[in-house]
Amino acid sequence: MTSTKTQIKINIKKAIALSTICIASVASPTFFGGHEAVAQYNLGLPKSASSGGATRGGLPLITILGIEDGAKTLASRPTLYWYIAPQDAATTTSTTVPQIDSGKGSFKVTFLLRDGHDRAAKSVFVAEGKAEDSGLYKFTLPENAPELVKGKAQRWQIRWQSHGATSQVDVYAAIRRDDEPVVLKAIAAAKNDLEKARIYAKNAYWYDALDAYTSWLSKNPKDNVALTERSNLVKAGLNNNSAFLKRDEQGKLILPVELDPTKLSTFLTKLDESKGAASILLQPKIVTKPST
Repeated sequence: MTSTKTQIKINIKKAIALSTICIASVASPTFFGGHEAVAQYNLGLPKSASSGGATRGGLPLITILGIEDGAKTLASRPTLYWYIAPQDAATTTSTTVPQIDSGKGSFKVTFLLRDGHDRAAKSVFVAEGKAEDSGLYKFTLPENAPELVKGKAQRWQIRWQSHGATSQVDVYAAIRRDDEPVVLKAIAAAKNDLEKARIYAKNAYWYDALDAYTSWLSKNPKDNVALTERSNLVKAGLNNNSAFLKRDEQGKLILPVELDPTKLSTFLTKLDESKGAASILLQPKIVTKPST
């Protein structure tokens, strides 16, 4: 009888100790370098967003670099990225939009930030401008834009319009600003953008990790290790993205739904060619009513 009571006490102590370890593991951010851990980047929001629009030679015309069901950031005014497919990738099918006019080549870009993550959410900031080239673009939310609201999922949107506004494509992604003092402290102590990128990645700050990796690669284009890490980060974010699912010639999803590994691989290869990103000058526009 005594031994049974003793064993029960020992088991209770072990359970308490194990619970303490588990709680500490969940509560503490993870800081790993290299490939020691895999973060869960997505927020699990309803997939009302679309992060790829139209197609060109197997690639989406525009791919917004964000996770369809949401990802988080530490930044109040983050830097956000999207990719425009090369003109030479254009094809003519029922799922494509007209190719950027050869010769003129310009297209209009509109950036929208909404106060929620669904399609009906009101626009709180709009900026627009023009661009001409394919490749990776970035835009930092400026000082005259409202900060992201802490703890609230919001939608950011890129609208592409062809020269003459004869066609339009809209792509979306969700973002949520979280505040973790421990992670902020680690970032402040990091020696360079690569260290920051790895801290962000291992703590599931997908947007910030992408920005830090791209900033590092723009100055260190021959760092193939960092390039591979960024590619893995992007792949993790786009792995279940509807833009890279298998479709028929009419653009309809093939059932059962499966990832098209060739399409995703082609995109990652094109993205790897863009060591840095082009900053785009977008002029703020006064929001007088919700934009659709």
